[in-house]
Amino acid sequence: MSEELDVLKSIESKLNQLLKWSQFAGLQQLRNVLAQNLTTDKELLIYELSDGEHTTREIASAVKVGSNQTVANYWKKWSKLGIVEPSQKRQGRFQHFCSLEEVGLTVPPMPNFGTELSSTEIKEEIAND
Repeated sequence: MSEELDVLKSIESKLNQLLKWSQFAGLQQLRNVLAQNLTTDKELLIYELSDGEHTTREIASAVKVGSNQTVANYWKKWSKLGIVEPSQKRQGRFQHFCSLEEVGLTVPPMPNFGTELSSTEIKEEIAND
């Protein structure tokens, strides 16, 4: 019985070590995918604010992209890449796979929520998207 327990403990130890290295390699790969696909501060902020709680309108307003459809389009694109997933908290929203800081990427300064854009700012942002 003791010998069987020792074998199981040895297997568990090896599995834990394998899991640790797999997670490390996965995070490095994820960092590369994020860095290649989130190339602007706006994209980085939209990704970071995609926490499963915030709506497309809230994020669009905070990041000043002018249109919630822009955020929805990013969610659709990023969902195909596997870097966001449907929210476990709220239906119709998405959440990032992990925060940017978790993979060593710098998060731009966070905007204040609730900042409304003027119609001129919205037109300018839409033209720039």
